[in-house]
Amino acid sequence: MFEHVVLRRAEGGLPISAGRIAETLLYYQKVQLFIDRETLFNLIQQIGTGRILTLLHRTDVSAVYCEEMLATQTESAGVSQYHNFITTRLAGHENVGKLKTPAERLQYELERQSIPKAEAKRFSKAFLELVPIRKFSGNHFLQNGITLAAKSDVLDTKYAAQAMRQAIALTPGGYVIGDDMKFEVIDSVIGLYVFTNIDLNSINRERSKFVPPLDPLTIAYLLNNILNARADLALASFYGGDFVTSAVTSSIIQLRHAELLRRSKLNVDSRRKFTEVILPDSPSVAEVIDSGERSFDEFLSLLDRAARFKDWLKAVNPDEDLIRTYMRDVSSEGWIQRLPVKSLRYVLTLALDATNPVVGLASGFLDNFIVEKLLSGWRPNHFVSGKLSPFLQGH
Repeated sequence: MFEHVVLRRAEGGLPISAGRIAETLLYYQKVQLFIDRETLFNLIQQIGTGRILTLLHRTDVSAVYCEEMLATQTESAGVSQYHNFITTRLAGHENVGKLKTPAERLQYELERQSIPKAEAKRFSKAFLELVPIRKFSGNHFLQNGITLAAKSDVLDTKYAAQAMRQAIALTPGGYVIGDDMKFEVIDSVIGLYVFTNIDLNSINRERSKFVPPLDPLTIAYLLNNILNARADLALASFYGGDFVTSAVTSSIIQLRHAELLRRSKLNVDSRRKFTEVILPDSPSVAEVIDSGERSFDEFLSLLDRAARFKDWLKAVNPDEDLIRTYMRDVSSEGWIQRLPVKSLRYVLTLALDATNPVVGLASGFLDNFIVEKLLSGWRPNHFVSGKLSPFLQGH
């Protein structure tokens, strides 16, 4: 259980946060990060360039970096709009000319984030030495590319209509659409024409009431959910293990491939329930780090003391409930716990006398400590109650 996970996006479609990475590292044996520009800049703002490099040097973390952005390009022909799926990345700027290499492009963007030039150059070099670059375009993740596969998804209008329903229901300001929804797509040489009766005006009125107001919802935005769902499906299939991304694209993937994300959802639900039951009234690891209550350095110190807890998690049977296993292991007793205390003290003292008389003489002072350790053994609550709970509660 909790062997390997790939992080691409948070549930709300936001970039991966330092807190989300921390919480995942606490539970999983291996964490694969799919880092895009937004996630990279978000992490730099949260924990700085040095700690990102520290994170990437860990043996339980691997990552790839993607410069490309997936987008839905919309143009007009008369009174109608047509759409195309594209990938795009920074090529240059009028002030600096063409940026030819990934290192040049990354350094330029970091400098635009107000990072000093020397630090931006140093980090870009070190980061790209640690993290390989991957592209959405081309055949690395999917033969003939992700954008072409996403276009085929949209042309399957029955599936695309279901995807639209899922996206609108989960989008802030959206609503549950009934069977009367109309959705038609016409493929042309210049792009996809979409005709639908989705009430965007009503949705956008609701979105305008949020504080702060949310950007208007468009057909292009909804189509982009299908594009990102195809990308997530390709990544989940390529890397294997659990896969964590936005709630919207996860729901779209499950329309056709429910079994692909089933284990991921079970593990997410299991972790959430574990925190609610075993650590009631405690915030999550992600919350205390993202709020600034705890630093990332403090978390790494906690993680270094979590080896036994992670070994225990790894041994949990995927078919068993995590909470039930925890309660059973906390209350169980091994053979050494069943030995009478006097007998255990005698065995310890005899063994110490035989191997080292000097130590044997001192055993009277030591055996109480040793007996306590052996009698208690190690159980998962030792970490949860002794280390994790104080970390979450700020003690």
